[in-house]
Amino acid sequence: MKRLAGLAGAMAALWMSSAAMAHDFFLMPSQFTATQSGPLELQASVGSSFPQPTTVVTPDRVDQLFAHGAGKPQLAIVGPGEKALNLQLTAAGAGTVVAGIKTLDRDVEYAEDRIPLILEEYRVSPSAIAAVEKLGRPRTLKVSSRRFAKTMFCVRQCDESGSAARPMGVALEFIATGASADHFRLLSLGRPLADYPVDLVNADGKRTHLKTDSKGEVHIASDAKGSMMLFAAVLTPPVKAERFVMNLSTLTFSRP
Repeated sequence: MKRLAGLAGAMAALWMSSAAMAHDFFLMPSQFTATQSGPLELQASVGSSFPQPTTVVTPDRVDQLFAHGAGKPQLAIVGPGEKALNLQLTAAGAGTVVAGIKTLDRDVEYAEDRIPLILEEYRVSPSAIAAVEKLGRPRTLKVSSRRFAKTMFCVRQCDESGSAARPMGVALEFIATGASADHFRLLSLGRPLADYPVDLVNADGKRTHLKTDSKGEVHIASDAKGSMMLFAAVLTPPVKAERFVMNLSTLTFSRP
């Protein structure tokens, strides 16, 4: 009986661990340095195994597509694949290109037993956590979830045109602060978000907790190489509405 109880406890701990695992919405190009400027393939997926796609984002969930940079890049939906939504970028010139995808806002509700897991998965501000704690118990956290994914890559060569530093105008996004993939700024409603928690996920799936500085910038360690993803979440308490607003944003890029 003790053995069964121990096994049950182990299984529960495993479930709790996997339940708290981040489920990111991210956008990945087929290559971060394309050797040609013809049609380029990208994938949009939700999963906890970056950089591998896991779950398809269906076309009916897409709100907006974004593209700017060298040439006159255009991003279009090809269709759902096995584990991701397939996209295609055309008309890109030689240089740095930035692409993005926003899904439709989605209303979700988290019961009392799910709230601690959500606050563990999505690191938000202390004031947002305090607002959740003030909810009457047993709590139901009502959220309008808004997801945005962005990627930066180069076609034949990287340039210093400023494309990577140009915002796309969404509620929460990362932009580069220079030509190299060393420093990024987190913007919330177009303004730098200072002293805020940010996650960095490397190509091995390792998740590192970082924080923006007083200028809203996050700095990548010089020895970090390969495909990477930055993630941030902002939870805004309701003012007149009954729902919190959760903005989730990712940026994928690569460092040689």
